[in-house]
Amino acid sequence: MKKFIVLGIGASMFFLSSCVESSQKYKTLQARLDSLNTVFTAQHAEMEGMFADLNDISAGMQSLREAEHLLTLEAEKESKSSSKSRQQLARLKNDVQAISDAIAGYKSQIDKLEKKNKNQSAEFKKMMANLKAELEVRNQKITDITAQLAAKNQELAVKTKEVADLTENVEALDKANKSQQMTLNEQDITLHQAHYLIGSRKELKDAEVISRQGIFCPPIVSSQAQKANFADLDIREIKTLPLKSKKAKILSVHPKDTYTLETDEDGNLTLKISDEHNFWKQTKYLVVMIG
Repeated sequence: MKKFIVLGIGASMFFLSSCVESSQKYKTLQARLDSLNTVFTAQHAEMEGMFADLNDISAGMQSLREAEHLLTLEAEKESKSSSKSRQQLARLKNDVQAISDAIAGYKSQIDKLEKKNKNQSAEFKKMMANLKAELEVRNQKITDITAQLAAKNQELAVKTKEVADLTENVEALDKANKSQQMTLNEQDITLHQAHYLIGSRKELKDAEVISRQGIFCPPIVSSQAQKANFADLDIREIKTLPLKSKKAKILSVHPKDTYTLETDEDGNLTLKISDEHNFWKQTKYLVVMIG
């Protein structure tokens, strides 16, 4: 009897269950539950993504703090040193630009998070406000450093111009000094340069160096003598001239007490100048007839 009762109750339960599952109300409730599960899953995934983004931003902010600190130290060092090059300033400028771009990127991420999460909790709003405030602080720091580097770059440009002007002036002075020195050297050579020609009567006559006023008159130096092929000498260095002849006569005008004609071991004469200043005082052209 008990067995039949249990079987009957079980059959009734199965029947009732089948009826409930097949009812419209049950189906509606089940559909709503499924929809809620789907929404919950989506919201859960969205929350996971939001927290992942927040973690990325927080990690990036830490990197910004460190980069900004190093950049501040570099900029201060740059301000104290005038020996830094334009290349180093350009490198710092690029670093500043990279941090500025990163700040702009994080601002964009925060804006997207705020738009995505319309039903924001008080904690979420506070977190967003703190991130925005810190980004503003970072941005102001970068603005200050940018102004500092711009001033330094201007200062460097002024110094570069000054160095270029000084270099140009030094080069101009150096060129002028070289030109002046060359002129002085030429004047020095001209001042101490003399000319001489040694030859026989025929050679000197053919060269139109000597002429005669009459049959019995001795030869004299021609007014056209300077056109002849004279050799040059420095009166400070040349004090003797080998004449390579046993006979010689000086035709140009030179005081007799300023020189001597001396015979060497071969019997040839050598002109020795004892007072070069007075010897060359009247003329810088020496004409010697030999033979």
